[in-house]
Amino acid sequence: MAMESRRLTLAVLQLLAAAALAYMPPGAARASSPSVRDVEDSNALIMTAEIALQRDDCGRAAANYTIAAQRMTDAKLAERAAGVALDCGQYQAAEQAAARWRQLTPSDPAALRAAMRADLGLYKIDDARSAFEAWIKNGGGFAAAKGGHRSGDARGNGNGNGNGSAAAADDNIAEQVSQVALEAGAPATLAMLRGAQVARLQTGRAQLALASLAFDGWNYREALQFGQRALSAGADRAPTQLLLARAHAGLGEADQAVAAAGAARTAAPKELSFAAADVLILLGREREARMALEGLRDTAGLGPQAERRLGLLAFDRGDYDQAQSLFSSLLKDPESSGIAVYYLAAIADRRGETATALRGYQMLGGTALEGAARSRAAAILYKEGQRDDALQLLQAHDDATPSARLEAEIAQAQLLSNGGEGAQALARIDDALARFPGHPDVLYQKAILLEKAGRTDAAIAQLEALYRERPQDSAIGNALGFILADHNRELSRAERLINSALKSEPDNPAILDSLGWLQYRRGMLQAALPLLERAYRLDQDGDIGAHWGEVLWALGDKTKARKTWNRALMVDPDNALVKAAQQHAGVPSLPVQGTGTSI
Repeated sequence: MAMESRRLTLAVLQLLAAAALAYMPPGAARASSPSVRDVEDSNALIMTAEIALQRDDCGRAAANYTIAAQRMTDAKLAERAAGVALDCGQYQAAEQAAARWRQLTPSDPAALRAAMRADLGLYKIDDARSAFEAWIKNGGGFAAAKGGHRSGDARGNGNGNGNGSAAAADDNIAEQVSQVALEAGAPATLAMLRGAQVARLQTGRAQLALASLAFDGWNYREALQFGQRALSAGADRAPTQLLLARAHAGLGEADQAVAAAGAARTAAPKELSFAAADVLILLGREREARMALEGLRDTAGLGPQAERRLGLLAFDRGDYDQAQSLFSSLLKDPESSGIAVYYLAAIADRRGETATALRGYQMLGGTALEGAARSRAAAILYKEGQRDDALQLLQAHDDATPSARLEAEIAQAQLLSNGGEGAQALARIDDALARFPGHPDVLYQKAILLEKAGRTDAAIAQLEALYRERPQDSAIGNALGFILADHNRELSRAERLINSALKSEPDNPAILDSLGWLQYRRGMLQAALPLLERAYRLDQDGDIGAHWGEVLWALGDKTKARKTWNRALMVDPDNALVKAAQQHAGVPSLPVQGTGTSI
């Protein structure tokens, strides 16, 4: 079916290119007519582009489509070129194709949205903001009208009448902002929207969307500011108060977090019954959270939700017997069965019950947990010596999008790197770069794999090149600063890089970890401790736990260091940094509790 669909697409596009002379979209700029030779050349470019797509050669596909779009006066062709380039992460080609599309249909909001996405991909924040403002001005963000305009592709009549009214547009812009964030990432989208001169962003729903964006972008103080504005602008109190509660909890402001959670539950007592318990979990007050959940467990209709949370708490603290009991009881609950199967498989994985774990993960095919399950199953197979089967399990489906296929290749490279096959991992990344040239995610992953393979100079050079192109990208600045700090190089510059990243994302645990580790490298243990402790509270990541434990050990708090390392291994049992820290300190890992997992 997937191959038939590709053949159909190729045939349609051949006809499209051949008919380009006869087609001129309404309102398009009338350029000089292309020659017969241009049409023939464009046909050939389109055909080779589609063939390249079938071979996962995104670089050639995007380049050929972009060249064809420049030669023709067909807005549909330019739209296709921009779409292929964006799907393939070829943002420079996308920028050119979107510019051509805008030249042919200057007021088309979909063309303006494509330009915005290309600029975000290139981390050209100011250009993206200009495109966003033009997109809104020309009708972007309007709800779909009965006449058939599609809000999903950012089209709208922009006349403020009927169902495409300003009120509907004010609501819909929040959905559009959230969609852009899914495509481009919360930090880049938030950076673009800061200072955007768009009146509709001041509505309650839009301000709530911005608050959620700030929260996802690791800026809790800004999330609180947007959330308060959302309340003042009439946003729904329940979800707004819940977001305020989560932001206060992330900042460690317990009283305000609990108060906001109470307000959220008051506004929607049935839907947000677990608001207080969830905030207590975020605050790290596990005992109080368990008591609250036990109280809700016997409430009609709330039992399965309470047991899911209790099971997760038990799993995270390594009480696998209790977690197994709770998740087993949820297997018959339709809304809980998927997550129950996943965690029962994870418990079996922790206990070394390989066959049971693999069987459980296999049962999750076709569910929302399939990706996570396949990743865990591949790790098991690799450790069992079934390398080829593990890599095959991570292979993307035949009908997957280019971005999904690329994600699969990166996952395969990471699996090889984690298994000590650094050269093979880098070879796969280089192969991906040949087909996705210049893709920032692949270039970033190559730097990480180079560092893991011990090629520190090459990793730094890779990140330096990326940083020159994307100085506002906090992930790149933080990665470069961390590697410099980790290898005791240019510590003053490392501090500048990390602090710059932290200014953009002040609550990002990865950046807090980098700054804490930098202080440790400088011998400033007391300054490092609260940074690493907060980073670990925000994200129970194994690497952060390893660093926090090392600082605790160096300060003489060896009991807490042992607990920290063992807790980190409960969440991330294969973490090499934790195991190395334990080995260096002469601390054995605690054995896994319990036996006899069944699914």
